[in-house]
Amino acid sequence: MSRPFPILALFALASLNLAHAQQPVTVQTEGGAVVGQQSSVRTFLGIPYAAPPVGDLRWKPPQPAAAWNTPRDASKFGGKCPQKVIALFALPGETPGDIQGQEDCLYLNVYAPKGSTSASNLPVMVWIHGGSYITGSSDSYDGTVLAEKNNMLVVTLNYRLGTLGWLSLPALGAEDGGGQSGNYGLMDQQAALKWVKTNIAAFGGDASKVTIAGESAGGMSNCAHLASPQSAGLFRGAIIQSGLCTSPGNSVTLADAQNRNQKYASNLGCKTDDLACLRAAPVDKLLSTKVPGLRPAANLVWSPVYASKLLPLTLREAYGTGQFNRVPVMNGTNHDEGRLFVSVASPDGKPISPVVYWGGTGLTVGAANTVKVLNQYPYRNFGTPALAFATIFTDAVFSCPALRVDAALSKYVPVYAFEFNDPNAVTIVKTPVDLPSLGAHHSSGLAYAFQSKVDGLADFADFTPAQRQLSDAFSAAWVSFIKTGKPASADWKTFDPAQNNVQVFTPDGVEPSVLFSNDHRCPFWLPLDLK
Repeated sequence: MSRPFPILALFALASLNLAHAQQPVTVQTEGGAVVGQQSSVRTFLGIPYAAPPVGDLRWKPPQPAAAWNTPRDASKFGGKCPQKVIALFALPGETPGDIQGQEDCLYLNVYAPKGSTSASNLPVMVWIHGGSYITGSSDSYDGTVLAEKNNMLVVTLNYRLGTLGWLSLPALGAEDGGGQSGNYGLMDQQAALKWVKTNIAAFGGDASKVTIAGESAGGMSNCAHLASPQSAGLFRGAIIQSGLCTSPGNSVTLADAQNRNQKYASNLGCKTDDLACLRAAPVDKLLSTKVPGLRPAANLVWSPVYASKLLPLTLREAYGTGQFNRVPVMNGTNHDEGRLFVSVASPDGKPISPVVYWGGTGLTVGAANTVKVLNQYPYRNFGTPALAFATIFTDAVFSCPALRVDAALSKYVPVYAFEFNDPNAVTIVKTPVDLPSLGAHHSSGLAYAFQSKVDGLADFADFTPAQRQLSDAFSAAWVSFIKTGKPASADWKTFDPAQNNVQVFTPDGVEPSVLFSNDHRCPFWLPLDLK
């Protein structure tokens, strides 16, 4: 009498395992069939959206990927783009300074609900990763939970980084007769968005319901897509998380970049017009050669260039005059963005001294503003110079520039401003010795939005019940915007410059606030108009 139970239990267990087992699933794309894996979701990894940018295609606009005749395996990620391992985000087994990745890296991944078909017409989020335009890859972000839980598609992508993605030189501009150089990483992103427009219906997505989303350099990329005529029609909404869109030093013109980079080319041992020499340079040499010049602390060495074919206007000019792709925008920052960068300011792990604090402040705000800022942020009021510097960096580089973007865009499109503020945000990043905690630091909201592990940053499995509740609210706001163009919360109104209203997400709840501007001393910062 006791035998049937274990037999039935084994059958039930086998059925359960079968339900969760990976099963091959095939979808036909414009380039050929891809064979992904299906369990609780459908995943298609390592799909080429452009030709490998190698050899003569190094520093050229992305070219169409070659078609394939036999079904292509889409069960593994494509190679990440060449980059140096950054100490702050090094994973176990990685050594800071090591070079990883390959130039053949223009791949994307699609996460789709299990039952999706070409008739599903589901909304799509295209995720553009951050990493200061020098590091990061699509495989750090798992779209499984977002796709399964919310009946939507998630696309993650790689794009060229560092010198390979953003080098500007007169010879490169003259090569095609169009005067265009640099912004190759941005063109990669546009190529991926065009691939989505053409192919996403086959996976169950609706090409007319694409929202771009990104954090840090990914958020900054989305700011650029708003301003780029070539991005028009490729998305219907944009989520900008911690984008340094109008931050000090990040509106480099094509002319300035070309002038700066000629010395870089010389340091590689090449004449600045010898493109054959430049294209033959080994990747490790490209990544190890420094770009000369002193820049503001918040400036990204490699980034989009303006007054160019792809970006005719700076972001301030484009937004201020309404000459941008007019779609609804969610734009937000984290309450303690700058705390992550204390480790960068003190790479040896020692406490930041007053002298380093004063010097770092000068590099951040410029010599003409240093005394004013130091008087506004005396380090003794913060306990340590490190916390004072982190607060300056947060306010000057992230929070107040975001408020400026909100005000400019809101004259033309619906803008939903937000702030993520978990004072004890889960992170695997080490807290500097002279900070009380990392707080809601730069990148800390990503695991909350994706509701999954984000490599090098945080693991959703470590969340407390209150943090899971915050994650539910934060992620749901993103999802609602992706599906409808606005957050679901009835009390979240569009941004009004007269009120500076920002939706604040904390473990204690979510509510609108008009205190954001004063909290980050924006009445002090905005008149300074840092460049």
